[in-house]
Amino acid sequence: MTVNQSARNIRLLIGGTDFTPCLISFQGSDSHLDQSGLITFTGQILLGKALGFTQSLDDRKSPSAFCRGKSVTLDIADTNGQLKRHPRGTLRLLTPKYDTEKQQLTLEVGDLITLLNFKEPTDPDKADNKSSGSQIATDVITKLLSKAGITNFIGNLPNTLYNYPLNLSGSYLQSVGKLLYASNQVGWIDNQERFRISAVNVESTQSLVSLVVGSNELWYRRLGGAESPCEKIKAVGTQMVTREIELDSKVITEQYGSPAILDPTYTGLIVINRVTETQSWDEDEGIFTITSDTEKPWGLIVPRVFWEKFATPPNLPPELFRLFLGESRIEESLFEDAEAGGKLVQKVTIFNTDKSQYLAEIQEARPDFIVGNFLGLVNTKQVTETFTYNPKEVLLNKVTETKELAVIILNGSNENWDDWQTIPEYLTISEYKYEEWKAIDKYTWQYETYTLKPLIKTEGGTAVEYPDDVNQRAKQKLGLTWDSSEKRRSNSGQETPPAAERRPTSTRIEENPVTYTALFQDPCSGNFKQRERTYNVEFLAGIKIPYAKFFISSDSSANKQLEALAKREGRLLRCRWQGQEMAGAIPNSLLNGYVPLFGVNVSEYDGTAQNYLADGCSWVVTAQKALWSCDGLWVGQSVSAIPVIGAIAITSNLTINGVIVPGAIITDDGNAVVGDVTITPDGNIIINGVTLPADGSVVIPGNTTLPYTEIEVMGGGMALGGQVTSYPYLLSITTANAQGGMGFGGIVTGSTPIAIAGGMGLGGTTVSGSISTLYWEDFTWDNADWDNLAPSPGWETIDWGNVDWDGIF
Repeated sequence: MTVNQSARNIRLLIGGTDFTPCLISFQGSDSHLDQSGLITFTGQILLGKALGFTQSLDDRKSPSAFCRGKSVTLDIADTNGQLKRHPRGTLRLLTPKYDTEKQQLTLEVGDLITLLNFKEPTDPDKADNKSSGSQIATDVITKLLSKAGITNFIGNLPNTLYNYPLNLSGSYLQSVGKLLYASNQVGWIDNQERFRISAVNVESTQSLVSLVVGSNELWYRRLGGAESPCEKIKAVGTQMVTREIELDSKVITEQYGSPAILDPTYTGLIVINRVTETQSWDEDEGIFTITSDTEKPWGLIVPRVFWEKFATPPNLPPELFRLFLGESRIEESLFEDAEAGGKLVQKVTIFNTDKSQYLAEIQEARPDFIVGNFLGLVNTKQVTETFTYNPKEVLLNKVTETKELAVIILNGSNENWDDWQTIPEYLTISEYKYEEWKAIDKYTWQYETYTLKPLIKTEGGTAVEYPDDVNQRAKQKLGLTWDSSEKRRSNSGQETPPAAERRPTSTRIEENPVTYTALFQDPCSGNFKQRERTYNVEFLAGIKIPYAKFFISSDSSANKQLEALAKREGRLLRCRWQGQEMAGAIPNSLLNGYVPLFGVNVSEYDGTAQNYLADGCSWVVTAQKALWSCDGLWVGQSVSAIPVIGAIAITSNLTINGVIVPGAIITDDGNAVVGDVTITPDGNIIINGVTLPADGSVVIPGNTTLPYTEIEVMGGGMALGGQVTSYPYLLSITTANAQGGMGFGGIVTGSTPIAIAGGMGLGGTTVSGSISTLYWEDFTWDNADWDNLAPSPGWETIDWGNVDWDGIF
């Protein structure tokens, strides 16, 4: 193994000052590819006293020269003698340490990530993505990098959608790494001190550096200490599902009962209660409204005392059963703006009921007093709840004021209606309730309440002797007075104020656990090796589901993220398991094109060529040598790799600058001869997709044979659905329709891709008659049109390719 370690020109600048004469050595290492999502560099520079160099290396005597954060640049000469920036040659000074005895200064250095990784939010909320809308990872990462102090970055940032709050922890850059890892990317600092984002491709066969064992390597030996590979690699995480909520809605519910409660001569069932609830949300005003309309049979709403006024037999029973709007309740909740916390400030509930219900007592007392329309909805009650909070959004007090029509309050109080000229149909306070919560100490809360009511509603109110004057009597009966009060204290949490009700949101966040399993198979079969490893992934892409859709697609962005990471981690285990340690002199191609996990092609003694990815590179620079080494992750064997050195005849076809040629010869001086044309490597020639550098230090890769098999899993699914429309009014024969459907899919697991098409469909239509009974034998089955039932379609008649499987819910 002969390695060119001849002396090279170097240049070392610290804070702009040339320390080249003092440089004894530079050494450092990149971090290994892992789940952090970042590749960092740390190293040491050893400086010694140099002839003619006047500045002191003692950091006590030159404190400003070796401050933390000072820029450090290292240039080395290529094979042509031109100074080029070292692949890890733009660094920052971390700590100095001077050895008085040796008169040498050791500088701990690192890249910009290492320098700034200490920065983290003093208030975690400032780093979190709290937006109620959607943000892409690009925006979040840009914000975090800026807070860390990095504004110069290049590369394709992930476009992952995050429509839920991110719970970021640790430093800003650690959070950036987690976001990049979730998208199978890695962040690093290049030699221009730019934060770069690169995709991770563990199967890459593109080579940047070539080694020929026995010729230009420093060492080439088996990598030790690697973890054993597994057959199953699981990537698991939590997918945050933002499900839309339909705030504007209308729901109808019905209850049934016997008509005998109104007329004993009738049997069967009738609707005795129908409630139509309508919800609406006004985002601008912050008002949430719930309207509930209650319909009941006329006979259950209108008191019997009024029946004879407009209905006489035999028309009375049908009127008794007819549904009639007897109550309408409107509840309006007013909320703060979202920026202020969105707490409930006031709730007003208005009750509208039929007039006949509160006029019944007067009608019985004075049958001729009520004339005109005695039916119709009237505002009979209004409840206003007001909430007050402290600056910490804890409820301090609640005031509930209830108003009712005076006639309703006076009903049941032995009121002499003969004294009245008009009916008192005006609102007056029927209850005033005050509630207060007070913190006594850290653990103890006190609850206090009192209630005021009209005198006639309090205990003993009916025993009071009231004046004969109707106005004075009403004023006294309706006047507010103390009714009750209470005070309680507890340190067990029983008297803790209730949590504030918040503005309704159009979405809710759900957690959906997702998993992807990558399967690997190698020639060594048997049950004697580790079977499974699991990797937890944070910050998976969110998904937004329409309110009308129940199922979550298994082909979402989060599933694709887990698939990529499971395959990546499985491949890394296998690449490291049979990897090689290797080292050599720094070639020109590495000076010009370094990226993490760059490709290395090695031609071994037996003539075979192996492809590797350089992981955890180490670097050494002295006045005598410039070397690199790495843990080579074995990608596989290159079947027809072509080293661009030596006189080697090529019999397979090549693609040179996009043109396929039948063969070529590589001469001893590194030139490629194709027919009568000689191609000189000058950095512009592309052979088999690889740019040929000027020094010829490259191996043209051929087809790579992987040392394992990835088993492809083909997913399938099944959907079931049905729809029933029924008419439950049993006073006459009605129609009931039913439709149903069913579909099946499958899953195939194998070592080669297999596509299987198939399906099954079942369907039918049933039309039947129904009468006013719940017993099956009462149905007129003979009237069913059985001959016209639709036959089940054959599976081949269905256009399965155009089925909207994602739209099934």
